[in-house]
Amino acid sequence: MEAHRERLVKIGLDAKTIDNLLKGKGALQSVIATLDIVNVQETNKKIGNLLYTLSQKIKPTIENRREILARYIVEEKIANTLQLDAALEYVEAHRIEHDLNVAEFDQAAGVGIVVTPEQIAQAVAQFIQEVNDELKQIRYHYNFTEYVKKARAKVPFADGALLTKELKAQIEAFLGPKTADDDKPAEKKVKQVEEEDQRKIKLSDLVGRDLASLKNTPELLEWKKKNFEFDILTRFPPEPNGYLHIGHAKSIRFNFLLAQEYQGATYLRFDDTNPEKECQEYIDNIKENLRYLGYKPFKTTHASDNFEKLYEFAVQLIKLGKAFCCFLKKEEASKLKDSKQPSPYRDTSVEQNLEIFRKMRYGYYKENEVCLRAKIDHTNTNPTLRDPAIYRIRFTPHPHTGNKWCIYPLYDFTHCLCDSLEGISHSCCTLEFEVRRDLYYWVLETLNLYRPHVWEFSRLNVSNTVLSKRKLHQLVFDKIVDGWDDPRILTLNGLRRRGYTADAINDFCARVGVTRRGNENVIGMHVLEHCIREDLDKKAPRTLAILDPIKVVIDNVPEDFSENVELPLFPRAPEKGKRVVRLTKYIYFDKQDVRQEDHQDFWGCAPGKLIGVKQCGPFKVVSVTENEVHLERLPANAEKPKGHLHWLSSEEAHPCTIRLYDLLFTAYNPNELDDFLTGINKNSIQVFNNSLMHKDLVNSKPEDKFQFERLGYFTLDFDSKDGKFVWNRTVTLAETDKVKAQLQVEGKAKKA
Repeated sequence: MEAHRERLVKIGLDAKTIDNLLKGKGALQSVIATLDIVNVQETNKKIGNLLYTLSQKIKPTIENRREILARYIVEEKIANTLQLDAALEYVEAHRIEHDLNVAEFDQAAGVGIVVTPEQIAQAVAQFIQEVNDELKQIRYHYNFTEYVKKARAKVPFADGALLTKELKAQIEAFLGPKTADDDKPAEKKVKQVEEEDQRKIKLSDLVGRDLASLKNTPELLEWKKKNFEFDILTRFPPEPNGYLHIGHAKSIRFNFLLAQEYQGATYLRFDDTNPEKECQEYIDNIKENLRYLGYKPFKTTHASDNFEKLYEFAVQLIKLGKAFCCFLKKEEASKLKDSKQPSPYRDTSVEQNLEIFRKMRYGYYKENEVCLRAKIDHTNTNPTLRDPAIYRIRFTPHPHTGNKWCIYPLYDFTHCLCDSLEGISHSCCTLEFEVRRDLYYWVLETLNLYRPHVWEFSRLNVSNTVLSKRKLHQLVFDKIVDGWDDPRILTLNGLRRRGYTADAINDFCARVGVTRRGNENVIGMHVLEHCIREDLDKKAPRTLAILDPIKVVIDNVPEDFSENVELPLFPRAPEKGKRVVRLTKYIYFDKQDVRQEDHQDFWGCAPGKLIGVKQCGPFKVVSVTENEVHLERLPANAEKPKGHLHWLSSEEAHPCTIRLYDLLFTAYNPNELDDFLTGINKNSIQVFNNSLMHKDLVNSKPEDKFQFERLGYFTLDFDSKDGKFVWNRTVTLAETDKVKAQLQVEGKAKKA
């Protein structure tokens, strides 16, 4: 391990990054593999950091391109992250090609391109000219994010900060000062959005209870205006102590779209105040989740960036007589809080509190021996105002600040201060935080700091699963599911591995909307499934696969019989092409479509029946045994069969594994159970190791998506390697009878 540390130092990585790498396994292995592939033992900081970035961003689907990407970095053909991101995007888009088109790759990655400030200004001026008429009409109601994207298309490798600054300056020069009408939302646009979605939130709606403490003075408003270029600033503030789930996707979408609607911007801020549960793995994954969903924060910050300022604010509270150091044990403090009794340390002098707090910072006391409490009102009806703890001792290295601190601020103290320091205009969170709003504003009012608007919305609950971070932790660490990306849970990693697209997830969040109807409402899983069906119907080409194969012989054709059959890739869009498959003497059916004894409600294959073989006409079933079916092909003008079975030629079949997923919980709302684990569905996954797929799929890469005729929509899993193919079923082709019946019982079924 020390050899690895020495090597990482020699390529210019900082101590914090090295420490985080050495704690993990996968990330370190990827860095070493990247260095080894280009034989780098020592290099400058710029190249070393780019090689590190490559090692963390490269996907399994483009592993074969690691060498050329690393070589381009070492040769300084790729000299910054903009070029690296473009290069990664190109190789991902061309991942199925055996040989890389070097000329195209160089052009896509901006090899040899240097963009000067003059070129940026010229490109922006050209863009302004193109949108001249539009800008005159809509003025400051333009979509800044969209304009940046279009301007960047003219100078793809320009410095982002310079481009943004130049665009804003030229637009302001073109339009002149804002008028009163410019500060109002665009009426036409708002009206259109409201017609599409009645649940759209307006800024005027985002004001909660009328607390005197939320009022900003003219001086504070001027401070905000002077220090921040955007009037509307929102933030997505995850705690990096787990993986994001679909509830976070709803919050992400709300915060980003709210800011975009009013030409604002959104931070990604890590509220990293608990080093015992936080690590770099979670931080990196959260960033990747936002990228996957299609959102790009204008800044990424950490609460820990402000630890020194937060410490000074705590000192200021002590000096104001608004905070004290408390030596009570947690259980003792809880009893006093519940009974509205004061701490015996509440009236300690300012001088003593300052000395104790200083000693806390420098490690004089043990963990849990003493904490710093806000001195508010121990008799208040709101429990959060009964002298809450705001600092505690933890001798745990922090993933962002290392060993610099041994005292850490608590969330309620940190969150409001970071919102204020970052100039957040609208601090939006879920309803369970509403009771904490008084504390949020008490801190800011007491310290005379700028106060954002706070607004709470309903938490997302989805049927037949859990989204509680604590319960997800239990599922993962008790190995009830197979990690954070298990396709049965609604983490964004799990959904992605299951085959859910970013478009489908965002569509689901749009359909659910943002309301204040309470945290108890549950959205049926069928709504989410409908979104992915609708998306994949347009994106996933049709093909053939057999779940549990049984051999089929067509008796009345010769051994060398072969007939081409055309199947549309997208039946609703025939112009998108077709797949040609072969009907041969020996084919496969799915065992679930075959019975040795017929039944009046069974439309499949049974002795003596007339059946249809998809796109091949009518057949008569001659015989059926446990392991083999014999058919006789009938003339095309024979009696029309009731149903048609999917099939696969034995000459075009390739072995694979297919996983079928069901609801993780049989209970519609597991949160209502005394023990949510009693609602687990023990049959939530079925694995078929002897399945067959069409040979055309052997060139598929992980995350490729197809519709298997009659079986559902599937995506190729990352477990597919060394010639082995593993397919995960994303969703069935239609609502299952089980779900329909459950919805009927719950009174949630759609009326015909």
